[in-house]
Amino acid sequence: MITERTGIRHNQQGSALIITLLMVSILISLVVNFVYEVHIDSSSLANWSNAQRASIIARSGQALGSRYLDKITEYTYTNEREIELPIDQYLGTNSKLKVVIEDENSKFNINSIIYENGSTDEKALSSLKKLLDYLNINSDLALLLADWIDPDSEPRLPYSEDTAKDTFFWSVDELILVKGIDKDTFEKIIPYITVSEKWGRKININTAEIPVLVSLHKDMTETLAKRIVEYRENSPFEEWSQVQRVSGMKTIGQELAGTVQSKSTEFRITSTATVNEITRVIESIIDTSKTVFFWREG
Repeated sequence: MITERTGIRHNQQGSALIITLLMVSILISLVVNFVYEVHIDSSSLANWSNAQRASIIARSGQALGSRYLDKITEYTYTNEREIELPIDQYLGTNSKLKVVIEDENSKFNINSIIYENGSTDEKALSSLKKLLDYLNINSDLALLLADWIDPDSEPRLPYSEDTAKDTFFWSVDELILVKGIDKDTFEKIIPYITVSEKWGRKININTAEIPVLVSLHKDMTETLAKRIVEYRENSPFEEWSQVQRVSGMKTIGQELAGTVQSKSTEFRITSTATVNEITRVIESIIDTSKTVFFWREG
């Protein structure tokens, strides 16, 4: 009898131990799950906080870039294609800011191939073809772009009107939507074009690179373009007409009236802020009167 009771007691103790261990296991599991969820929530909150801070810093970068443009109005000409502003303000631990200002007037405006009334600017279209040729890109692409922009439905090439937007480009990123423009073509052309619609379309003779300079006139050669670059490195053009001083540019220079300028008025500001490995980028296009034509945050 005693042995039987002892066995029962041992069984009860064993069951209680198992139940206790099971409860402990459940509690441990709950605690681990709770700690994990707290960690995830804390990480998410930290990332959100870092992202918000990065966005604020990036906006500050835009303000700094805009203030820098105030100095542009003091100059009689501009000859810097790209400037990275020195940031010496303390932004806090693990925080960085980079502000780059790029001259949009150094680029060819592809929207300029179509007038605002919808008709074709044949001179600008020829310039775009020449730019593409110089970059070893099929010049027929210029016709595709013209059909993408113009409001009519008459194709210049087969199927070029099938998916056309029939209005001006809003962003250079739209180019990738045009049939016939692959990634390689996009990468080749993007450094030399802009898509401004409502601002100046003249190209800065002081900042345009060789491919854009070659596109300015039907008789412009690479040799002449290089002479312009060499000349302006030593003596920037204070007036656009001074390009006629470059050897071989007397006649062509006269015919560039209305096409070029020596001082830029439109700029792209890219501010990149990083806080604890969370990065925010704000990109804008703004003119010296502080009119913003494009704004994108990412």
